Amino acid sequence: MKRLFDTLDKIENITLVWTILGLAFIGFVQVITRYVFNYSFTWFEELGRYLGVFVAFLGASMGVKTGSHFTMDLMVSHLKHPWQQLTRAMTAVLSSLFFFTVTWYSWKLVLRMYGYETTSPTMEIPMYIAYLPIPVFSGFIGVRFMIKAIGFSRAVLRPHSPPEVI
Repeated sequence: MKRLFDTLDKIENITLVWTILGLAFIGFVQVITRYVFNYSFTWFEELGRYLGVFVAFLGASMGVKTGSHFTMDLMVSHLKHPWQQLTRAMTAVLSSLFFFTVTWYSWKLVLRMYGYETTSPTMEIPMYIAYLPIPVFSGFIGVRFMIKAIGFSRAVLRPHSPPEVI
């Protein structure tokens, strides 16, 4: 199982790096063509917007894994061992449930967009493709929070070991 998670992490890292590089390249080309050649590609802005959404949700998923999201844990960090881990586990479960709810409703939106057969204005790609990163990466975020909750719960049962991070 760990090998599967390691492979998925590598795929996420590579995808994030190349997407950010592509986004930077698109922005660079757009600036050069606009100010040097006085010409603007209309679809570059739209592609940049969709890639920005993709990067934001993929980065948020990776942020949950690494624990790099902003937290307000002044009270939690002052709790004694079992209560601290239980509070963190409950917070992770609630966060997971929230993102599973986002996944459900955004998936319904993607299916609705698929049924409407609408396309984006300049690139003319189906709009459900533009909305697809929201349910996919919200599901990833929900799974990552659930994994964190399991790690914190295990730490309650084993008082002298740090919580597991998968």
